[in-house]
Amino acid sequence: MNNYPLHPLVRIVVLLVFIAGMALAHPLLLIGGACGLLLAYTLAGFPALGGLLRMVIRLRWLLVAILLVYGWWTPGELLWPALDRFSPTLQGIGFGLIRIVALVCIVSAVHFLLQVTERGQLVAALMLLSAPFLGPLARERFAVRVLLTLEAVVPVQAMLSAALQQKPGQARGLSRLVFHANNVYSGVLAQADKSVSSVIDISEPDAPPAVQWLIPLLLAVLIGFLAGL
Repeated sequence: MNNYPLHPLVRIVVLLVFIAGMALAHPLLLIGGACGLLLAYTLAGFPALGGLLRMVIRLRWLLVAILLVYGWWTPGELLWPALDRFSPTLQGIGFGLIRIVALVCIVSAVHFLLQVTERGQLVAALMLLSAPFLGPLARERFAVRVLLTLEAVVPVQAMLSAALQQKPGQARGLSRLVFHANNVYSGVLAQADKSVSSVIDISEPDAPPAVQWLIPLLLAVLIGFLAGL
């Protein structure tokens, strides 16, 4: 993935513009975003697709919660009139599904960026991005913290799933919750020790070619056009 053509800073800006577009939750934008992601993954050879699928599966309860909130708390035509106020609405289900697609697209885009960008490149790009707002030392700390936070999401999710599968004997209620919390806490500490001992090779950040800035600009224009339709 090192030969991916876009400068890492431009990739981050494109990601931010993409996220802003998906947050609008316009159907045309979601269709275009999904098609764009499919094209990007195809050209990159579907990097770590299994990891992306596991991330989405681990979000299942959040996705269900979104569907429930929108489905049952959005006014509109009842999906099952016989259930009266206990029925979700057609409009609510539609809005919920749109929000779910938007979230999956955002997660997929972040995963793609992490797969096609080396750690050192990503840190250097974040330092460039924060240059107008932070001093040199603060920029480096900010970039490293963002990177480590993003990289920790999947391992911590795996720790939580593994902890919930363990059987704490006869423990029930609060004791069971404490048991699981201790296991996750121990795993997080172990992961933190590994992160501290790892080395991030930060190359000297260089400015991207001016012509590459046309890509996020054109993407923003396209999003604005589609959102206005």
